[in-house]
Amino acid sequence: MELYPAMDEINNALKKNHIIVIFSNCNVEYSGRAQSFIAKGDRMIIMKHDGTILVHKPDGRTPVNWMPNKSIIEIKVENDSLEITCTNSKTSEVMIIRAFNIYSITSAPLVDNEQLRLLGTEKDMSDMLYSTPSLISEDFTPVSREEQTKYGFLDVFGHNSKGELVIVECKRYTAGLDSVTQLRRYVERVKKSKGITKVQGIIAAPNISQNALKMLTDWGFSYKNISPPYRFSKEEEKQAKINEF
Repeated sequence: MELYPAMDEINNALKKNHIIVIFSNCNVEYSGRAQSFIAKGDRMIIMKHDGTILVHKPDGRTPVNWMPNKSIIEIKVENDSLEITCTNSKTSEVMIIRAFNIYSITSAPLVDNEQLRLLGTEKDMSDMLYSTPSLISEDFTPVSREEQTKYGFLDVFGHNSKGELVIVECKRYTAGLDSVTQLRRYVERVKKSKGITKVQGIIAAPNISQNALKMLTDWGFSYKNISPPYRFSKEEEKQAKINEF
């Protein structure tokens, strides 16, 4: 691809706030986090509309070099190469890409307003137990989940068929002594605030240490072997609050 038409195409795409992908033979000079230089090679250059620039080799997942968002991009033809200068005054970084042979340029107005959400979190566990309470017990009825109270966050709160309050503390990894003491603190504070003597405490986790299990049973609580979900469908459901129960 000729250098001047390539320069015009990239500049037009930048003006439109497009995402740009350039396949070229280039070298890269960088100054900022460190000093670096990589000689000519076939690479993929990605320019994002927020000013982020990444240079990838044909293999591996990590860019050989990159510039953070809000970088300023300037392009010119210089000494038989397309020179792309990326400057970020906030971080005092400069990256110069010299493209000697451009194979192709692709651009598109991509839009993505979603945020990455990790699956298998403790919140996912509480959502799962709220929607499938039989995993705890056939007579367990949840009334709230992930509720912030003056005692702390109650992962799942509900009652059993006898009308006794139940607090479920979710742990995505092995539950230890600190998990048991945390559950006991919640149980005791709910007892005191409600003026009652019996609140059932349950730890839901994929595993529990032997010391923690002994402490749990000594205090009259119980353990349920439950792992966090890795696929789930989130349902918006109306839930009661602990102060409404």
